[in-house]
Amino acid sequence: MLMSTRIPSEFLISDLSVVHHEGSSLIVCLDKWGGVWTWSPSTGEWLTRPIPYAHADDPIMAEYPDAENTIDMVAALSLDGRLLLAAGGDEQEPALWDLGTGELLWRARLNGAYLADVIAVDGAFVTAQQYSEEVRLRSPDGAGTVLGEVGQLSCLGAARVGGRSLILAGGSGAEVWDAATLSEIGSFYPYDGRVWAVTACALADRTAVLALTEKGDLYAWALGSDRDEPLYELVAATQESDTLAVTTVGGEPLVLTADQDSLRLWSAADGAEAGHVDTREHGVTAMESTVVDGCRALVTSGSDGVLRIWDESDLVRQSSRGS
Repeated sequence: MLMSTRIPSEFLISDLSVVHHEGSSLIVCLDKWGGVWTWSPSTGEWLTRPIPYAHADDPIMAEYPDAENTIDMVAALSLDGRLLLAAGGDEQEPALWDLGTGELLWRARLNGAYLADVIAVDGAFVTAQQYSEEVRLRSPDGAGTVLGEVGQLSCLGAARVGGRSLILAGGSGAEVWDAATLSEIGSFYPYDGRVWAVTACALADRTAVLALTEKGDLYAWALGSDRDEPLYELVAATQESDTLAVTTVGGEPLVLTADQDSLRLWSAADGAEAGHVDTREHGVTAMESTVVDGCRALVTSGSDGVLRIWDESDLVRQSSRGS
């Protein structure tokens, strides 16, 4: 493990987003009660980032003067020197703030299409909204383009494979769009259960779409294949988590899943278990495979209130095989 730190809040971290801002990495954290914090791995500095209630000026909310943000998920983006945060939740429509000034930049209107997930991709945000089941690309000025609709929409993912950026969404199935052209390029469905997490990675001469279902099963499909059949038998990966990430170590792509007691590693090529790391003192609540100040790393938050940065190669070396 590269480093760890505890959030200076009485509440635990429920979501995180890693962004490269002003020459270094910054980790934006959301605590359990909607407080936004940032932590700099290079300086060790934690900052609280107050943001105004997104719908304070809406006439509908006039009779609720004490209303506050009820956000459950965040995505951060650095653009033209500004640190931007898109957020929302199970009971709040998406909105965008400037974390440097605390200014609310835009918000979706109050319509009950609450946020299911949000990610940052290539200088823009992508939102997944409940009930409308829309996957929408949103520019920083708030303009939006609907990519498509996904039944039982629950999650988003992003991946860069072979020089191409992909946007993925999960629900009743896993949908894939090319981020440059905004065209849909794949659609896959598990045998049973809704997709709770989705991503993609390179496998030899093809792209694999990876999904974790509500039943804890890990699926892999080949993008561009005429067949809708998985690449291999589904893997019973976990029963307790909706977190999924991919890393490549020694040229081999590995899938990371989390449960209450461990991080589990799986071969993306054949689904074989590649090891596990005991995290029972940590209890992973969110994770992101990314680059932190030039080092390939896995960032995790835990039910212990701690943020951890793992060197992904060391993570593999310290893991043990078997259950």
